[in-house]
Amino acid sequence: MKKYYVLILLFLAFLPPIIINAQDSANIFHPTKPAVPKDNFWRRLSVGGNVGFQFGTVTGIMISPEVRIRTIDQLYVGLGFTYEYFRYRDYYYDYKNNEYLDFSSNVYGGRIYLRYYLRSIFHSWVGNLFAHAEYEYLAYIQPYHYDPAGNIVDPYNNTLSPGQSTVSYNSILIGGGYSQPIGGRVFMDLLILFNLNDAYYSPYSNPVFRIGVGVGL
Repeated sequence: MKKYYVLILLFLAFLPPIIINAQDSANIFHPTKPAVPKDNFWRRLSVGGNVGFQFGTVTGIMISPEVRIRTIDQLYVGLGFTYEYFRYRDYYYDYKNNEYLDFSSNVYGGRIYLRYYLRSIFHSWVGNLFAHAEYEYLAYIQPYHYDPAGNIVDPYNNTLSPGQSTVSYNSILIGGGYSQPIGGRVFMDLLILFNLNDAYYSPYSNPVFRIGVGVGL
């Protein structure tokens, strides 16, 4: 009988190491860390854009898709295409016919920008802040052209006559914003920008507010 007690004690003595080894082989005490996705060209890309609406005396619809890529650290380079439709009610006044005239047009253009996030400096919500610098080119057609002898005036008292003319405009916008993650690789950008070339034909009034949505590939 004593021989059986000795065997039982030996079995119990070796049982804990056996259990521990079995559990450790299942990574219970040393769990495996999830694999970090490899950084490659496609993971650096994200697509998105801005959509805007305005109704009332000035009616406007804006669509601006974009694609961007992360280059060095948290510096992104982006390219975008812009289309806008706008309509100003009673924009011109015709002295000859004594009536107000609306002004509507389609705007086409493109933009390139640099954006730097603070994620490599701050590891809290502050890291979602970013600085933004942008160059944008826009072009649209006016239904009237400048004519000192014309009988139509715009809000700036320029005299005009019927006849289409193409207007092109270059904007330099700087500012910043905040990027809010929504879920997965989807995010929302809130921007406030200032146009440094705020002149007669500028389509913007400072400051310029934008809201955009994007998704990483």
